[in-house]
Amino acid sequence: MQEKFYVSHSSQQMGPYSIDEIVHFVAESTLSPLDYIYVEENNDWILFLDYPQLSEKIKSLKPKAPPKQQEHITPQPESQPQPEQSKDSRPNEWFILKGDNKFGPFAYIDVIKMLQQGAVFEFDFAWHAALDTWMRIAELPDFGKEELKKLKDSMPELSDVFFRRRFRRVAYGGTILVHDNKKVWKGKALEISEGGAGVVMENAMILPGQELYLHFKPGDGVPPFNAVCQVVSKEFVSDLRHRNMPIRYGMKFKSLSDETQKFLKSFTKAG
Repeated sequence: MQEKFYVSHSSQQMGPYSIDEIVHFVAESTLSPLDYIYVEENNDWILFLDYPQLSEKIKSLKPKAPPKQQEHITPQPESQPQPEQSKDSRPNEWFILKGDNKFGPFAYIDVIKMLQQGAVFEFDFAWHAALDTWMRIAELPDFGKEELKKLKDSMPELSDVFFRRRFRRVAYGGTILVHDNKKVWKGKALEISEGGAGVVMENAMILPGQELYLHFKPGDGVPPFNAVCQVVSKEFVSDLRHRNMPIRYGMKFKSLSDETQKFLKSFTKAG
């Protein structure tokens, strides 16, 4: 069993460290729960919070008592001091609401990083002192596509914050059948890579983290294949009308045949 691990922090490789050493560095804020650990068994970099042996110990760092700043979750009168503002005039103290759990404060750039790494999703809620109530991240102009593009263009030093796909994706229009061991439904692939696919599925109830079985039918030069996939992203839709409404999802391949892997690697390079 692997005893020492390399970690990636701010694009810098560090280590190797034991699990207890990594937890210690997280507690001291030398490392972040959003950093990556290299797991030899997986032959891949994995988010700290996605590696069970590490995530449980990180979660044990959760404070036992409510935060003293809890009262700041409610809107503040104008006469009270406002949170520190970032250089670009955006609020720089953000709180995140996932289910019944509140987290923060986080810097604006840290929220963007969490979005890109899948620790926070656009259908989660966020709040800062200038807001009257919690709002879904997808509904906040600060996190809109145009705003993020302007930020990236105006602040090149932040380029490492923005998501870089590990695998090249190409357009692919094959139909798919999906099941979760309980129900089967239809979908359509929009793009594909050797590591995953962007799909639209006729099921609005699926959440990131779920594991699904997908059967890809032949299309656009790709032969039929099967894959065990993990949902890593979900489109936010404000006017959700029914559970079978088509929703766009990002899928990560968890299990593929060797033959399919080789084909997709060649297909996406040529595409």
